[in-house]
Amino acid sequence: MSGRENVLVAVTRRYHGLGNRMRVVLGGKVLAELEGRAFAYVWPTGRGFGARLEELWEFDERRWPEALSRALTPLFPYRDASLDWIDDAARQARVWQIRTPHALVLPRGAPSWHAALRTVQPVEGIRNRILELFEAASLSRPYLGVMIRSHTVAHEATLRSSPVEWYLDRIEEIRSVRPGLGLYVAADTDAAFARVADRFPDCVGQTGKGEYNSRSALQASVADLYLLAASCHILGPHYSSFPELAQHLAGSKVALETSTSPASTRYEMQEALTVGTPLRPELRSPGRN
Repeated sequence: MSGRENVLVAVTRRYHGLGNRMRVVLGGKVLAELEGRAFAYVWPTGRGFGARLEELWEFDERRWPEALSRALTPLFPYRDASLDWIDDAARQARVWQIRTPHALVLPRGAPSWHAALRTVQPVEGIRNRILELFEAASLSRPYLGVMIRSHTVAHEATLRSSPVEWYLDRIEEIRSVRPGLGLYVAADTDAAFARVADRFPDCVGQTGKGEYNSRSALQASVADLYLLAASCHILGPHYSSFPELAQHLAGSKVALETSTSPASTRYEMQEALTVGTPLRPELRSPGRN
């Protein structure tokens, strides 16, 4: 900490996934601006999560060591996402540390962390990968974005409610209505991607991403995130924050359908079939029928 500035620190934990981390960090940055505080964040890396934030997105905010954050907890304890603790006394504290996997409950009328997500750009290597995949797959036409979680580390509710068979059957149903629809598949295992490619040979996606949550796998995941967000419709796993992150990146024009979501999210219920600009997925152009 420099001088006597007041600071807000968004703290993520080692086991938090990409979606959990981004919504806390970006929400914390929004809140810091609202409260007139400097901003910093804690982003632990290691075997369970192998990439720093600045290796994924262009992000030049201060990163605090995890050890510093822990050392300050006797004086400045961790706070939760509700923000109910903010009062006149709290505003006198030099440091706010917010540690949570949840989105912050920002004040009514405040900018959303979704909007903040759309303002950051992936690092150059990931941007190039996104553009290459988009162009190579001729994804300027409407395409279905499919995100599959089948890795053994996935939550039991996800594996139970969103088996690969559900995706295969659902893609078949959608393509019976729109046979010319493109298909981008973001799978967390090569085996899951191979099952989709065996049934739909024209699908596009990345394989050989590396060990789960390694630096290379996370960089590939960010590319997946933007290509999912640029689709006209997302099929995603139940109980996973990653496809929700893609939908927030895309904005309200793209529906996220899971095996347990309401009927209103189904592909057949959507009116507009448009494709996004791959690095700014919220910007839409008319799709070709």
